[in-house]
Amino acid sequence: MSTTPIPVATVGLSKASLILLILNSALTGLAAVPGIGAPAILAESFVQIIQAGFTAYQQETGQPIDLTKIPLETPAP
Repeated sequence: MSTTPIPVATVGLSKASLILLILNSALTGLAAVPGIGAPAILAESFVQIIQAGFTAYQQETGQPIDLTKIPLETPAP
């Protein structure tokens, strides 16, 4: 028994959005596993919130988010 993969349009997605798409797909599968289903569903909710933020950012600016432009914190001595 085999399954047919569902095609997903990934053209135009940023690397971060593609990673979130992969995480969301994995968490959807893990949600069906007894014992870890509830935490996977919770994690999937957080991934969806982040995806919505990325989508809103792209709609506002017209380009995908570039995480390299976010400055890193200066380490404490």
